[in-house]
Amino acid sequence: MGMRKLRDKVSTPATIIGKDFVINGDVKGSGSIVISGNVKGNGEIDGLVELVSTAVWEGNIHTDDVIIGGTVKGDVFARGKLEITGSARIFGNVSGTSVSVAQGAMIDGTMKIHDGSGLVDQTDTDSAKSSSNESKDNLNKSLEEATSF
Repeated sequence: MGMRKLRDKVSTPATIIGKDFVINGDVKGSGSIVISGNVKGNGEIDGLVELVSTAVWEGNIHTDDVIIGGTVKGDVFARGKLEITGSARIFGNVSGTSVSVAQGAMIDGTMKIHDGSGLVDQTDTDSAKSSSNESKDNLNKSLEEATSF
């Protein structure tokens, strides 16, 4: 099943959070959810999460499958497929059994493909952050050396 088929495998109507809605707190449930507004909290969803281009999610997302077209300030853990559209802005780590990234998307974090046996554990997230910080330090050092005359 291709990435564009994520929406097709949904059998029940989705919960829709409109553009003018703000949710403060954790979101838990099963089924599909389409978000156009803002969420400030963590999510544990058994189903498909779709963030359209106007959506902003501040917190971690744990879900079966996810399509990101909006902004995420947190980590995204998909037990299945992760689709990142060209309008996505992600400030955190992403993980899925398969990851599709469209041209124009921005990810400030690490990307991990897993085998679907479970979510990435906290130690993986911590080591990814540590590795990311080391890479940034090395990049900054190289930049300083290259620009010092």
